[in-house]
Amino acid sequence: MTLRSRLRGAAIATFLGADDARHALADLKRRVTRAEPGVDFYFDLSDPASYLAAQAAERMAAAYPLPVRVHVVSEPAADVDPAPALRALHAIRDAHDVATRWDVDFPGKKPLEPGTLKRAHQVLIKARPDREQLQVVLAIAKAAWTNDQKELVALTGRHGNEDQMSVAPYLATAYDQLRRAGFYQGSSFAYRGEWYGGVERLPYLEARLAADTGATPSRPLLERRPAGSPRKLVLPAGRPTLELWFSFRSPYSYLAIAQIGAIVRDLDVDLRLRPVLPLVERGAQMPRLKTMYIAKDAHREAQRLGIPFGHIADPLGAGARHAVAIMRAATAAGQGLAFAESAMRGVWAEALDLASYVDLRTIVERAGLGWDAARAAMADEAWKTDAADAAADLNAAGLWGVPSFRIGDYTTWGQDRLPYIVDRVREHRLAS
Repeated sequence: MTLRSRLRGAAIATFLGADDARHALADLKRRVTRAEPGVDFYFDLSDPASYLAAQAAERMAAAYPLPVRVHVVSEPAADVDPAPALRALHAIRDAHDVATRWDVDFPGKKPLEPGTLKRAHQVLIKARPDREQLQVVLAIAKAAWTNDQKELVALTGRHGNEDQMSVAPYLATAYDQLRRAGFYQGSSFAYRGEWYGGVERLPYLEARLAADTGATPSRPLLERRPAGSPRKLVLPAGRPTLELWFSFRSPYSYLAIAQIGAIVRDLDVDLRLRPVLPLVERGAQMPRLKTMYIAKDAHREAQRLGIPFGHIADPLGAGARHAVAIMRAATAAGQGLAFAESAMRGVWAEALDLASYVDLRTIVERAGLGWDAARAAMADEAWKTDAADAAADLNAAGLWGVPSFRIGDYTTWGQDRLPYIVDRVREHRLAS
């Protein structure tokens, strides 16, 4: 471990653990500005996840003695949304997945038409009290996602609307305010200096609300649905294979790699690891506010899962390329997962520098590989073809980010979705 990576890793670990300081700073800012305590909910009508989150926001407003302030924002900017067309389609599939598992509903079948978005936004940007606005958001979103144009017209007459020329500047201003507040997309909640993206981060927020207010609601904001009909899954004949696309620079990939060994053993399936280069090396941008949220969110998820996390050495550049190259040799030797686990733990929990041969040798040898074989793999440029093929296959599967998974005809994205994979495979086998 280099001195620089050790010191930087320690500094990052300190930052990730400074929740109390962030809360205190947020409280001080609120007192100085005389802002009322409350939860800020950011809603993007075009985003299915925002419709799910709005349902939880309504429950939150009823269960806790704090206002839930609704902010209607535009879709994410290009610097945080590298594949908008793929995202729009995946978001619909994923919302149906979430609604199957949790007690929220999603009726949409395709992305909203521009005309529907504009008419709906004319209603949503009209000023009204927060509780009323939350009700209007839910009603308008339901009409839009069910393509009920008659209901949309009725809601417009009932609640009023602004001129259509006001929509674009309103949304641009609201999104800019979201970015300045510290986040980058809708379906998100902000409370006392922390951000919670999507309904599946609500347990963290709810725990803080309960502690701060003393409220004891009769039910959580989000509950698991009871087991119902098996979800459709088509598997090929023979032993199934679970594909996992990942990047050594992705903390969520680390969390997936840390869990995947136990999952494939439990499901009795094969595992195919598909390393790709980091998104920024594939032409995408990654602004600081996004990287900071991802690091903090991955940290709290790691704590929940009992996975070491926090002493970080960014592998961007030579480090990531070294690791992808060695993965090729490790996979051929039957040690692909062992090397991925060792490298990921080194990057995200031990501040080991993949660009440093000293640290890299430690990672390689504890995975059961020979250093000479690793050096030979780094000198062989065949890994570039493998990484490019993996990225192309990921896009062909309708996805772009990591970690992503495919088993049979089911594809999904995010380490949060590992339980969904487990459920589908088990249900498929019970029904077979």
